[in-house]
Amino acid sequence: MITALLVDDEPNAIERLAELLESFPGVEVIGTARDVGDAERFLAGRSPDVVFLDINMPGRLGFDLMASVSFGTRVVFVTAHEDRAVDAFRAGAVDYVLKPVDRDRLAITIDRLEALVASPSSQPDGDDGPSVADDEAGDASGDTEDSVTFSADGGKVFEVVPYADIVWIEAVRNYTRVQAVDRRSRIIRRTMAEWEEILPAGSCGRISRSLIVQLAAIRSTQWQSRDQTLVFFRGVVEPLPIGRAATTRLKDLLPT
Repeated sequence: MITALLVDDEPNAIERLAELLESFPGVEVIGTARDVGDAERFLAGRSPDVVFLDINMPGRLGFDLMASVSFGTRVVFVTAHEDRAVDAFRAGAVDYVLKPVDRDRLAITIDRLEALVASPSSQPDGDDGPSVADDEAGDASGDTEDSVTFSADGGKVFEVVPYADIVWIEAVRNYTRVQAVDRRSRIIRRTMAEWEEILPAGSCGRISRSLIVQLAAIRSTQWQSRDQTLVFFRGVVEPLPIGRAATTRLKDLLPT
């Protein structure tokens, strides 16, 4: 599964691209942003596989976002300007797509991304170093009825975390990113399916292919646009941005 963030100041452009991406079963749009600042806030809490990024936006150019893109996240520039391709590839982009976006052309991009995500060690700049997940991944073990033990640094550091303190779990390639109350998020060598088997029944809900949330920990939700909603949790400062399909699923799971 490829998770994607769409960044464009034009609502119609975001909607068009989101609709095209929805036609690819292996792609999930997990958020949208209208400018570089919004995208930076999103990327501070989540790590999509790819950012589809416009270049010319009010205030700051799309190139200004590159410093906030994590090592394992790919960037595809989507723009109406043909003359910035060289700059885009120099900045580390894996593809450069012209507007209006054509589905056949987008399919080439998706094929390229699927190959890159399937081989996470291959980086756009040719560096064969490990991905972010490989660098940061810890382990989960010692599961009980109400807690899990996280270990890091080769098993030298251990932390017992109650299931009730886990507010969301996000798929990151073959790993998961776990956000708990009053703790930094961490990458864990455990799949979404394994988490679903372990978490207490009824306490959490899988609202998309890449996201599980602790329903009881939700404080509020805030609608941002047709394609994005912010979810606020107790004990976590930054909200969680979710896409359109995940918002619909969450509404179904929350009590009325």
